[in-house]
Amino acid sequence: MFRKRKGARLLTTLSPYDSLLCHVMTRRSDAQVYFTDYVECAPIDAYIKKIEEETGVKLSYLDVVNAALVRLYAKMPALNRFVMKGRIFANNDIKIAMAIKKAMRDDGGSTAVKVAFTGHETALEVQEKFQKEIWKNKEADSSNSTDKLMETLMRLPVGVLRVVVGILKWLDTISALPQSLLDSLPFHSSIFVTYLKSIGIRGIYHHIYDFGTIGMFVCIGKEQYMPIVDKKTLEVKGAKMLELKAVCDERICDGLYHARAMRLFRKILENPEQLSERLEVVERDVD
Repeated sequence: MFRKRKGARLLTTLSPYDSLLCHVMTRRSDAQVYFTDYVECAPIDAYIKKIEEETGVKLSYLDVVNAALVRLYAKMPALNRFVMKGRIFANNDIKIAMAIKKAMRDDGGSTAVKVAFTGHETALEVQEKFQKEIWKNKEADSSNSTDKLMETLMRLPVGVLRVVVGILKWLDTISALPQSLLDSLPFHSSIFVTYLKSIGIRGIYHHIYDFGTIGMFVCIGKEQYMPIVDKKTLEVKGAKMLELKAVCDERICDGLYHARAMRLFRKILENPEQLSERLEVVERDVD
């Protein structure tokens, strides 16, 4: 039972060191590492303008970052791992989860959506998949499977609720959660993204949940003007920069792999035109 997971496969060829780390650091909150980067907005702005002129579709920074994450995970599959009960698994697909407000008010309800990707998608395809889920859940009186599950749980007395949540966590560790719950819960994803730019504040480091399968939490903060050095002229200039913060589970892959992944993430965002082309080959993780 511990060796099988719905929607994932156990990795058996990893080094003893990588496998041992999962027993030294038993929780994701034990193994969190923090990363900050700033990406110049000019290439992203130019790409958004070009797509709008060619197709009439208006992409947002969130759309471009989500598409870059899908492309990153398709090329760096070790990021799409998670640890459960001391074993490392690889997700079969790329799932991005997000929390959304149904209305931009203090009393506006919130919900969570998650969307599955193959890794081949273009930026427009990523946006389309997300928009379908977001608009479906934007109505104030709408309820998705996550909302219905939460509403059912919150009807329980507090003592009973604690027991039920404890049982759900235990079932998760032994890979026995029903598929309906795995489909409903946003915690069973590859990445969780929060778009703080939409509410006008800078990025934060958001913890990874110990429950579920999320191996990275990405925060997109409000853009800001910063001094940077021009790589060609070595002159200092002002530029609009997009703030990105990530919290990662260091057990899923080593520091070198994470570093290469973050460099690739930056490179994709600095050259977003590649997101207009479907990715032909999605890399497969080791066995």
